[in-house]
Amino acid sequence: MITDIPPRLEAAAALAATHWDPHTCSIGDLLDRVALPVGRPDAVDLWDAVVTHLGDELTVPWELRPGRTRAEVAAMLHAAAARAAGMPR
Repeated sequence: MITDIPPRLEAAAALAATHWDPHTCSIGDLLDRVALPVGRPDAVDLWDAVVTHLGDELTVPWELRPGRTRAEVAAMLHAAAARAAGMPR
């Protein structure tokens, strides 16, 4: 387990609350922004944690559902962080 995943996902959740847009600042873009530039967790580690939280659903179809909001994306990333930390969701 990479212990830095939960705080990185929390950082992505904070960004999602104000910056997420499925076409210009996607979940993948948010994860790229908060990932370590060298070392781990990298964006792939973070993406894996999110996809695991989503029950193996890919992020793009999830975020492109009509009516998806920044609040929902932020909440999902918070929940993914909690799950990665081993906390109840």
